[in-house]
Amino acid sequence: MTMRVADYVASYLHSLGVRTCYSLSGTGSIHLDHAFAQQPDLLCVCARHETAAALMATGAAKLTGNLAVALVTSGPGAVNALAGLVDAYADGVPVLVISGQVETRHIDDDARSFGVQGFAVVNSARNMTKYAAVVEQPSDIRAHLDRAVREALAGRPGPVWLDIPLDVQAAEIDPAALREAPSAADEPRGAGARQAARQIMAMLRSAERPLVIAGQGIRQGAAEEQFRTLIERLRLPVVASRLGNDLLPYDSPLWFGQGGIRGRLYPNLIMAQADLVLTLGSSLSTAFVGEDADSFNPDATVVAVDIDPSQLKKKGVRIDFPVCMDVRDLLDALLIESAESTEPAASEPWLATCAELKEAHPTIAGGELREPLNSYRFVERLDAHTGPGHVFVVDTGSAYYVTGQTLEFAASQREITSAAFLNMGAAVPMAVGAAFSRPDCQVLVLVGDGAIELNIQELATISQYCLDVKVFVLNNGGYASIRESHEALSEGPALEEPEALDFRVVAKAFGLPYRKLERAATLDADLAGLLAHRGPELIEVMCDPKQLLLRPLRADGGVRAHDGASLVRPVGELNHA
Repeated sequence: MTMRVADYVASYLHSLGVRTCYSLSGTGSIHLDHAFAQQPDLLCVCARHETAAALMATGAAKLTGNLAVALVTSGPGAVNALAGLVDAYADGVPVLVISGQVETRHIDDDARSFGVQGFAVVNSARNMTKYAAVVEQPSDIRAHLDRAVREALAGRPGPVWLDIPLDVQAAEIDPAALREAPSAADEPRGAGARQAARQIMAMLRSAERPLVIAGQGIRQGAAEEQFRTLIERLRLPVVASRLGNDLLPYDSPLWFGQGGIRGRLYPNLIMAQADLVLTLGSSLSTAFVGEDADSFNPDATVVAVDIDPSQLKKKGVRIDFPVCMDVRDLLDALLIESAESTEPAASEPWLATCAELKEAHPTIAGGELREPLNSYRFVERLDAHTGPGHVFVVDTGSAYYVTGQTLEFAASQREITSAAFLNMGAAVPMAVGAAFSRPDCQVLVLVGDGAIELNIQELATISQYCLDVKVFVLNNGGYASIRESHEALSEGPALEEPEALDFRVVAKAFGLPYRKLERAATLDADLAGLLAHRGPELIEVMCDPKQLLLRPLRADGGVRAHDGASLVRPVGELNHA
C-alpha cells in the first residue's frame, strides 16, 4: 500500500509521540500542510510568523526535553524560521524544522534564488543545526527522518532541519520498502565514569571549600534525582547557571541561586572563595564566568563535566580537569563512590559562610512597596502568589535580570528563557509552546514593553487558542536595560527608542482581557485574583523607568555592566530593591 511522502512524514512524527506542530502554511509546503492537518491526534498550531513558529517549538522542547516540530514554507518562510531556530541551537534543545521547497528540477545551489520563492536554506541552516539536509529522493525520507531525530536527541540535544521539495512531498512511496538510516556506532555509556568519579571524589574530599555549579545538562541528562541525592549526601553548596536556576527550591540550605554577571548579589562572592569548583552540565558562559573569566578563585581547581566537547575547550574559560561525558553517567558513578563514606565533603564552617552571604545580601532589602512600582518588588509579590503548577517564561532586558535575581522557585516550578542567545522578543511565542506542552500548568510571561513588540503578533495565537497564559508587560518606558548600559559605557545621546504602545488598545485588538497594575496598596489582591482565573490575559505593570538594575557584588569590590562589558566610568551606587 502506497502513501504520499507528506503523509508518511506526519505519521512518522506521530508515531514518535509528537502531538503538536507549530506552523505557518504556504504554497511551498502545501502537501505537508495538508498531511499534517489530516493526521489524527496531531494539532497544527497556526503561528503568525515563522520565527515565532520556531520559537514555539523551542519553548516546548525546553520545557519537556522532547522533540518539538515546526513546519514552514519555502523561501522567505524558511529564512524567517532560521531566526527562531538559532535559540534552540544556542541553548541546546531538540527541535525539528521541516520546510517546503520548490520542485527538485528548479533547485540550483549556484543561484541566489530559484523557482518561485526558492532559496537554498539548508546551506544557511547547517551553521545552526546538528543535521540539515534536502530530501532529494522520496525513497530517502525515512533515512533522513531517522537521522534527524537521532541527531536532535543524542548527546547534547540540538535542532535539525529537513527541506522537502514539492514534488518529493507529493510522491507516492511504499513505506515497507523504505530504507532506514544506518545505525550510529554508539560508544558504551559511561565509559571511564568510575575512574573520573574516583578522581573527582578524592578532590571533593580534600577540598576545604568545594562548590558545585548546576547547569541544564543535569535536566537534559534526566539526572535531577541523582544530582539532589549527591549534593544532600555530601552537603555540597550549589550555585546555578540560568538554565539550572529551577533545579532546586531556593529555600534549600544548599542552594545559592543564580551566579554570574546577571545573577543575584552574593553568589559571585561564594564563587570567589571556593577552592574546588565542580561544574555539571554548565557551559560556563561569559555571562557566568565574566568577560575576563575571573569569577572563580584563580587558585581554585575547576572540574567541568559536559557531554559537548566544544564546551570544554572554548576560549576564555580555564578548566583544569575536563570530563567529556553525560552528566548522569558521572553522577551515577559519584553516587557509587560516595556510598563508601557518608561523611559530608563540605565543612560546616564553609556552608555557614555561604549561608551568611545568602542571608546578608537579599534582593529585596525591606521597605514598603511604593508607586511607581519597583519591578523587583513586583516580581517578588508575583512569585509569592505562585505554586507548583506555574511555569515562568521570561524575556530579555530588564525582565531577565529582575527575575533571575528575584524568583525563588518552589519544587516543580519551571522557568523557560533564552539564556545563551538572549533573544529579545522570544518569550511570548515560547510561552505558546510551553502552554501546549503543559496544559495542566498556568504560564506566566514576564516581558518588557519594548521586547514584546518583536513578536507581539503571537498574542493573537494565545487568544485564538484561549491558552492559560498571563502576559505581564513590565512597562518601564522602553529599553530600560539598554539605557542603563548606554549611560555606563558610552558618552553622548542614545538612539531613539520606539514610543510606548497603548496596551489597552493592543489587548482589545488581539481579543485579550486587559488589566493595569499600578497601585501598591492593592497589588497582592490584584495578583491573587489574576492567578485564580484561568485563561489568557494581558497585564500592564507600571514600573519605575528610573529604577536601576542590581549589580552582583564582586570580591574585589568592583562592578560590571549587565551586558558583560567592563565599566569605563562610575554609574552610581548599588541600589537594593
